[in-house]
Amino acid sequence: MADNQGQQVTTVSQAVSVLAQGVVVAQKRGAYNLDEAALLSQAMKLIVPPAEPEPTQEVEEEKSE
Repeated sequence: MADNQGQQVTTVSQAVSVLAQGVVVAQKRGAYNLDEAALLSQAMKLIVPPAEPEPTQEVEEEKSE
């Protein structure tokens, strides 16, 4: 979220992504108290899909058997 010159938000998906990034940046800068951060965390979990865990070597070995 550093330099945004020339960038435009044209879809709802992009808008949600930009807002989510803004929440993360503000949290890193200490913009929210604990209760606000908790509420925003709940909201973020609803709109941002969780990252898929990378397969471990054990899972890969089980698939090859």
